[in-house]
Amino acid sequence: MDDRYATFAEDPVMQAYFSQLPTPIREQIRARKPQPATLEELQRMAEEVKRLF
Repeated sequence: MDDRYATFAEDPVMQAYFSQLPTPIREQIRARKPQPATLEELQRMAEEVKRLF
């Protein structure tokens, strides 16, 4: 686990957003490197993954 993921896991706003995403999208985000470091990066990554499905 790298420092960027630790930041993501410790941010309650990012964690709340992440937890409401569908499981397949969460799995795709977890598999990506680097992990998102900000809420904006997480939202952008989730939108990218949603377009793939």
